[in-house]
Amino acid sequence: MPVKSIINQGTAIGQGSGNGATPFTLTYLAADPNNSSAATVNSPPYTASNPQYTSVGTVPDTAAGFCNYSGSTPARVSYVTGAKFETTMPGTSGADPEVPMAPFYFPLTYNSAVTTAPNTSFGTSGATPIIGLFDWRPKDIDEALVAAESDDNGKTWFFMQTVLELFPDYTNPISGGYGNSTSTGCPSAVTGTNASTNAPLIPTANGNNADNGWGHAAVIQLPGAGNAKTGQYLYMLDRGAGIDVNQLFVINLASPAGSAYGGSSPKFPIWNTNNTAAGANDIKSISSALSNSSGAAAAGNTVAVQTTNGLLHPDGIMAVFPTAASAAAGTPLSVLYVEKILSGDNTGSTALPAAEQCSKAPFSGKTNHDISKVHLATTTDGINFTEVGIVNGLNDPTTVDYNKTRWISPRGTLIDINGDGSRWGLYFSAGNCLDGDSDAFHYIGYAESSDKMNWTVYNDINSPIASVNAITVNNQAGGASVTIPANAPIVPTQPWFAQRLYAPTAVQIDSTHLSMTFAGYGVQTPGNDLLNYRQIGNVVLKVSAPLPAGVPNNINAH
Repeated sequence: MPVKSIINQGTAIGQGSGNGATPFTLTYLAADPNNSSAATVNSPPYTASNPQYTSVGTVPDTAAGFCNYSGSTPARVSYVTGAKFETTMPGTSGADPEVPMAPFYFPLTYNSAVTTAPNTSFGTSGATPIIGLFDWRPKDIDEALVAAESDDNGKTWFFMQTVLELFPDYTNPISGGYGNSTSTGCPSAVTGTNASTNAPLIPTANGNNADNGWGHAAVIQLPGAGNAKTGQYLYMLDRGAGIDVNQLFVINLASPAGSAYGGSSPKFPIWNTNNTAAGANDIKSISSALSNSSGAAAAGNTVAVQTTNGLLHPDGIMAVFPTAASAAAGTPLSVLYVEKILSGDNTGSTALPAAEQCSKAPFSGKTNHDISKVHLATTTDGINFTEVGIVNGLNDPTTVDYNKTRWISPRGTLIDINGDGSRWGLYFSAGNCLDGDSDAFHYIGYAESSDKMNWTVYNDINSPIASVNAITVNNQAGGASVTIPANAPIVPTQPWFAQRLYAPTAVQIDSTHLSMTFAGYGVQTPGNDLLNYRQIGNVVLKVSAPLPAGVPNNINAH
């Protein structure tokens, strides 16, 4: 049965308390007595006068829990409550509180060559810790990338670091990042947001108000001896308003000492503060990352932001094909990535006939014109990519049939089924015109390929591994009544992902079990209920045949 993942609130693994501790969660927003919100589900058929969701209640104190407004000026709230390493069993007296991981989403989980033993004394017996990277995105308030560790295969997480924050607390020299600013990142009042506020020290051309930070984190581990710590590259999407998904930002997480972007010691998994000059916070915030990458501030710095070359309108790197452990440095590494052309099906050279464009989604009333395609590409250096081509079989960017897949999410998990590259399995998430959203959050599916290019889907929208609530509606293609999914999903739908689920990322428990972490919404959008969205969840899947050891690893972790 799928469960909500929780995060240990305040435990300081890694840099921990020196990095601000576990960030704000919706638990604290919901605790404010002024805040009440819920979304009720109406009965079909859904029309403009009878939408699927009706919101009740309000959330007037939108910044509650993020900042404290009891003083003369708002101040950021920190949730450090424990020692550097938690020693008290979760759920027992004296333990740090544990809260649902919301508003976290778009997870990436993987095993690490650097962290091989639990940081706690109560991890699952014999379990190797896993690392998780998560988008953290309180609606219209802030955005960042959070790193955490799990000792029980993804059910419970321990905070490690927050980096690349959009609205940091610049009055805190530890967590604020580079630059001279008195901004705390707080809205001016507890009833306010940062929805129309430009983040300080970031070029306004990026449209950098709240919800427009960096996300969709992916990591590539380059092959070759000695690269276990020094060959990792972090990829992030710039979600700035109006940006037509150009290239991805790239940060070498731990370059070799003496290299152009080198550091003296690889600090796992992300942060690096070797520089003692101005700007020593490196990538704690987006502004510090950008400022430290050029000009005087870059002198002696250990981290620089680069951009990819060769990817086509990338929305994110979806999955990494692992190479052999013996592969030499410079061996080409293959990846799947998702191209997204914003408003592409009704504008410019990519415009489609009207019959191949989505009409208004029956329950949300949204119309989406984005085009998404899954590509195969290779790289030898993590920066420059060579296009192989658009893969076949995963989706059809022209379909308006609610029984088929139009959009694919840029997060998946690859399985080397036989351990020799002869057969690949892919867990992915996808959707169609029924959702009116190219984020592709309707179902989690599964496909296989023997050549990386041509895929056969075995679990589609009508026979999914997991799905949002079943919907009966008239199909845009032909007008007949359809129920989606036609067959019950393998994983029973739960209220906390009944309206959105996506970004499946899995690690191996044993030869026949995978721990899958994914993101879910209990409502269609945060606007339906600000207290019930962007939840991380976990489920254990049993595979039909034994898998080789170390499959999957998600980042090519040799």
